Amino acid sequence: MAVARRLSPLSARQIAALAIGCIAVGVLSGLNPKYGIEGALGLIFAVVTMMDVTLGFLLFTVASFLDLASSSGSFSGTKVLGLVLAVSWLARVGTRRGSDVVAFCSENPGLTFALVAMLGWAALSFAWASSPNTAISGAARYALVMLLVPIAYSAIRTRRYAVWVIAAFVVGAVISSAYGLVTSTASSGMDAGRLTGTIGEANGEATVLAAAIPMALSLLGVVRQSARLKLALLAAVLILFAGLVGTLSREGLVSLAAVMVAAVVFGGRWRRTAAMLLVVGATMTVGYYVLLAPATSLARVTMSDTSGRSSLWTVAWRVIEAHPVLGVGNDNFVLVSSQYINRPGAIQALYFINTPKLTHNTFLEAFADLGIPGLLTLVAVLGFCIASAVRAAWIFEALGDRDMELMARAVVLAIVAIITSDMFVAAAYAKYLWIPLAICPALLALARRAEQSGAVPAPAQALPEP
Repeated sequence: MAVARRLSPLSARQIAALAIGCIAVGVLSGLNPKYGIEGALGLIFAVVTMMDVTLGFLLFTVASFLDLASSSGSFSGTKVLGLVLAVSWLARVGTRRGSDVVAFCSENPGLTFALVAMLGWAALSFAWASSPNTAISGAARYALVMLLVPIAYSAIRTRRYAVWVIAAFVVGAVISSAYGLVTSTASSGMDAGRLTGTIGEANGEATVLAAAIPMALSLLGVVRQSARLKLALLAAVLILFAGLVGTLSREGLVSLAAVMVAAVVFGGRWRRTAAMLLVVGATMTVGYYVLLAPATSLARVTMSDTSGRSSLWTVAWRVIEAHPVLGVGNDNFVLVSSQYINRPGAIQALYFINTPKLTHNTFLEAFADLGIPGLLTLVAVLGFCIASAVRAAWIFEALGDRDMELMARAVVLAIVAIITSDMFVAAAYAKYLWIPLAICPALLALARRAEQSGAVPAPAQALPEP
């Protein structure tokens, strides 16, 4: 009933679009029943988003963790949902004469410029890329994930909605970890014997779990009087931690370590608690691998081998030295990297180069693909988003709003986990990166409105139900 009361009626244009969608679903059903079902689900999602963008963003946040479960071959249900979310939001904005977009741009001019510059440069790189189509396709992917930033701004209009979105991120991560814990691990390949969850790849899974842990802990700090919810959140933290350990991912463990250290530095009034969690987390991790884990697991997380990354990084630097300003074109590193193998300097693990792969470093990938402008704009986007969340935390602290301050700090820590992981993997398009980034300017907008009103809401007693 609460959801039904919040849904706004459809306009005439939206009803017309719905009718066209129904016809399309009917055509798809005639071609293939599977396509019809997927089309119907997408249509429902579109209607929900146009009626209530918050619910649409919540559903997308949870679904973004289900890549493996929603994929079939090259098809990815979450990619389709992302496209539907973007189109539905744009249609919704169009009916409101772009008020949300104008407000977002006016409140975040630096971030807006950085996003547009990064997207524009990525698209422009088709002019000098060896594969123009690849560059344009990558720019389209950037456009979709970048749209999450203003979409989140529209979706997170109250502190309650902020709690819901953070909770949705945690729920998605818990589902992914639980799926990995109850299913058998891969028996062959690079992820043999490692937990991959619904992400389908151990290192990516470890990244999202490391990011979700501080968010789950922040929710645990927000909830005060609901014992059941506290137990559920505590169980969620344990599931996330168990899943992270099960990935046997060195980058995941480094990300978690970075989060715990950053929590001590940026913990504010929770610095002592963060220091205690640092000791407990380090003790539990070391204790598991030394006392409980198989010897092969301990050997996996302590080995010095870079798994071919050092070779990829060497080749990436060769590409950068040859094309420092323009780069080789968006997403074109994998296409040209083989041309830079036979150069002075030792290269090991050539099969990582001969089989085209990304640089396994988000920043090196941006530098090689898009040159200095691409790297600078990427860093600017990250910097503006993090600065928004940090400033929001400071404003909430000054207002005495402990709950919102705690969640803002947790979002910063989640981004710290992801950026740390990005030093070892190329994931500029990853939804688990852009969702926390998108939350940041929305939190700042909430903080500014609270500061202007001078009113501090009562502390949350439990997570509200949508």
